[in-house]
Amino acid sequence: MMFGAIILFTQFFTRITVPVAIPNPMAKFNHSVQYLTVFGLLLGLLEGAIYFGLTFILPSSFAWILAILADALLTGGFHLDAFADTADAIFSSRTPDKMRAIMKDSRLGTMGVLALITYYAVMLNSIAVLGKTLNHWQLAGLIVLLTTTAKAGLTILTWHMHYAGEQGGLAEMWQGVKTWQIVIGEVIYLILSVFLAGISGFISAVIVLVLAWPYRQHFVHLFGGLTGDTIGAFTCVAQLVFLLSEMILNYTGLVSHL
Repeated sequence: MMFGAIILFTQFFTRITVPVAIPNPMAKFNHSVQYLTVFGLLLGLLEGAIYFGLTFILPSSFAWILAILADALLTGGFHLDAFADTADAIFSSRTPDKMRAIMKDSRLGTMGVLALITYYAVMLNSIAVLGKTLNHWQLAGLIVLLTTTAKAGLTILTWHMHYAGEQGGLAEMWQGVKTWQIVIGEVIYLILSVFLAGISGFISAVIVLVLAWPYRQHFVHLFGGLTGDTIGAFTCVAQLVFLLSEMILNYTGLVSHL
């Protein structure tokens, strides 16, 4: 079952071609949410290996940048479009209905551009802080955790999901996920956070999971539930929060006192 789920997630979230037909993919996705963090781990291991391999021929900072860009190439920037669309909508100061229309508009607005610039500014420049206290292995572990964090963020949002988009289609993927599926996915995430980044990783992971609640409630209040764009946008928000938390804990030295 997990193998089929990994194939489905690879087809859905990346540009990697896997010529295997998955019957009833929407239902399969829904029943396999507990494996999202495992998929995030596998994708992260690939990107972490890219970073670590590049450190043999390039400075760590350049290897980090190329590994982050490799993620965009592997996934086709799958969630970045949702992140930009959501930023355009919520910072438009329009009514909820007009915000929904903005999210459906394929054009990229000013706030969407600023959101993407901010995302990459944090992601690419974080090496300047983290590189002072972490070695190559630890930095590779953080890259693994970044992709895992994105998928853990998706997983936590499925808890008692209120989907504000059209019923049927994508709604079948997100609604009705069992609590035990979410618990399994998040336990895997928390264990990985400790294994790959120690106490600072665990603290950062907990912050991400706690943040999911006010994020979710904001859009439930605004739209009556989450849309496809707001679900996808949280993966980027989760990565930024995780990375900012890691930088603060490492830069201030707080982690050494815990």
